[in-house]
Amino acid sequence: MMQFKVPQDVLRPDKIVGFLTLRQLVIVGLGAGLCYSLYMILSKQYLIEIWLPPVVLVALVTGAFAFFRYHDLPFEKMILAFAEYKLNPQVRVWQKMHGDTVLSVLADVNRHEIIKTKEKVVTELERRKKLEEVSNIVDAQATKFKSHELPQDPTPEQNFQQTPKQ
Repeated sequence: MMQFKVPQDVLRPDKIVGFLTLRQLVIVGLGAGLCYSLYMILSKQYLIEIWLPPVVLVALVTGAFAFFRYHDLPFEKMILAFAEYKLNPQVRVWQKMHGDTVLSVLADVNRHEIIKTKEKVVTELERRKKLEEVSNIVDAQATKFKSHELPQDPTPEQNFQQTPKQ
């Protein structure tokens, strides 16, 4: 029987070329193409002082998007989180609501899951109402049952006292 090496970290993206993953390879390819285009367009008409800063800026942004990670968070998600932080209100006020959720830019949630969650909230309310109805019925039956006093079994002491003397 042949033995195969099973990777330990199956969630890690595969390396396509050298140390580059497919995502990094695509980003670097697009950035390099944009840098080369800027270079070819600007270097024919302007000196190095003019075309070098835009090319370097595009190269740095490309490198940040492809390789930079902060606390295991990719650069684009970090930018989105920063934008979400700046655009949302800084002071939060509690308001009583019926399960409406706030979606984050970083959340990987489908719209169908949100609809199912709202349906679950509705069914949860219905379930609670039914449970309350059943508990009211049981309570009503219990009070009705308590009002009819049932004969109790005599205790052993009462049995001893009730025996006829001979």
